[in-house]
Amino acid sequence: MGVPAVRIRRFGNRCLRRRAQTVDAAAPGTRDLLDCLWSSLNRDGGVGLAAPQIDRDARVVVVLVPDRPQGQQRIELVNPVIRETFGPRVPFEEGCLSFPGLYTRVWRQRGVVVAAEGPDGVKVLREEGLASRIIQHEVDHLDGVLFIDHLPILRRIMLAPRLLTYVVTEMLKRLFDKERDGA
Repeated sequence: MGVPAVRIRRFGNRCLRRRAQTVDAAAPGTRDLLDCLWSSLNRDGGVGLAAPQIDRDARVVVVLVPDRPQGQQRIELVNPVIRETFGPRVPFEEGCLSFPGLYTRVWRQRGVVVAAEGPDGVKVLREEGLASRIIQHEVDHLDGVLFIDHLPILRRIMLAPRLLTYVVTEMLKRLFDKERDGA
């Protein structure tokens, strides 16, 4: 039996703005968290998910690179650190599971070198293209940075009414969660 998926938090939830804490990569709880992230990502359909998006205070990320061969699509990053970005800044229409249905052009570096911990020590990955973009997006989440923060101020102002709907929706979900849990 797999680990159950949990609710992905939407824009407006404070957990999305907190800097996540490092974790022990070899701890059983870290494996459980990775499995929970995969379950949640698979349920909601996306290409990446960070622990803060499911309200877990941990520097843990999962990345699904769909343009790779089967068996090479999944990347798990525990306590990732971006060591370097390289190449030109390129635009791409980005979305985020914490902003369902919102897609907007974001400029990021073409490539990234990232170090992450695993049960067998530190691994260093050099990624380009879509994998690089997803990693940069998800590592931003670990620092409380959202993809809308990369937008010019005028674009953010134009998106304000839409962003407000996410805030209200998240507030209502929290309210109903507390009511259901008897809090």
